[in-house]
Amino acid sequence: MARKTHRPDDILWPVTESAFKAVRDTSSDIVTLGAVLDTKYPRKAMVKLFDEKLIHVNGHKATPHTEVSIDDEIWIAMAKEKIDHEPIAMDLHILYEDDDLLIVDKPAGVTVNSKDQVSLANGIAYYFKEHGIKRKVRFLNRLDRDTTGCIVIAKSGLAQSLYQQQMDDNTFEKWYMAIVEGIVESDSDSLVLPMDRSIDGIHYEVNSKGKDTRTDYTVLHRYPNGTVDNSVYNLQNTVDIPRENVDSILNTVDKQGGIVDNSVHNLGNQPCTAVAVRLYTGKTHQIRVAFSHIGHPLVGDTLYGAKFTGEPFALRAMKVVFTHMRSGERITVQA
Repeated sequence: MARKTHRPDDILWPVTESAFKAVRDTSSDIVTLGAVLDTKYPRKAMVKLFDEKLIHVNGHKATPHTEVSIDDEIWIAMAKEKIDHEPIAMDLHILYEDDDLLIVDKPAGVTVNSKDQVSLANGIAYYFKEHGIKRKVRFLNRLDRDTTGCIVIAKSGLAQSLYQQQMDDNTFEKWYMAIVEGIVESDSDSLVLPMDRSIDGIHYEVNSKGKDTRTDYTVLHRYPNGTVDNSVYNLQNTVDIPRENVDSILNTVDKQGGIVDNSVHNLGNQPCTAVAVRLYTGKTHQIRVAFSHIGHPLVGDTLYGAKFTGEPFALRAMKVVFTHMRSGERITVQA
């Protein structure tokens, strides 16, 4: 529904000379609003906003065919929505928040969004309700029940479309830290594997008929005697990402150090390896399947062939990196 007043999370920006020229060079002398918006936003998201009459030029409702000039003000109003999950109070560890995104640190043992049980979606809905955020809960990534760390929620359909576009072109980076069984020999590798659901409907597997996935890893530390230091979960800064955000650059990491105390997983004489993982695609169980396929299942991941430890498998979404949809700044959020 159209409205006349601005809200703090609305988007307002002037048509700049460079934006005007870029469109005019590829079209007729008349520059339309639709052409200008096409340079910044996914068209599918814009169609919905136009249908709801939420896009304006100089304070007036506009259509894709509205003619625009330099210094005209474009106003994109954010729609008010009904929260689409039952609000249930939950202790949330918030890592980052702005007008468009909420990023929380998901604990182990909680599903992201499951029917007929309390899930993280209910906690997010409660947070939205308590803070007057009248929006649907839109998860941009999914984590398994026992995976911890960064989970990203978009606060609008436009934010969802823009950040999903970044995920599709790999400018929205998703970094994990895992502990896998055995000593991984290669210091780094890119695992490009086709994956599909197995016949039992529970597992996923490497299957030539499946969709290609890409999982890159770099060894952080090797534990030949199977005792993993609790501090391994605080290795975020060992992975640095250039602003071009293409590949990882790792600082010097001790990969052959001795046994350490304060263990999280003690496997007796079972060796294991801590790895940093960059996920380029988003197949269900992708990291778990990839490492199981090369003979190094995640510690505790009995579904994919690991020894039973009595603890959740060792996987943490330790970092996301993205381009802020309003400022263009590169943002890094660590769990």
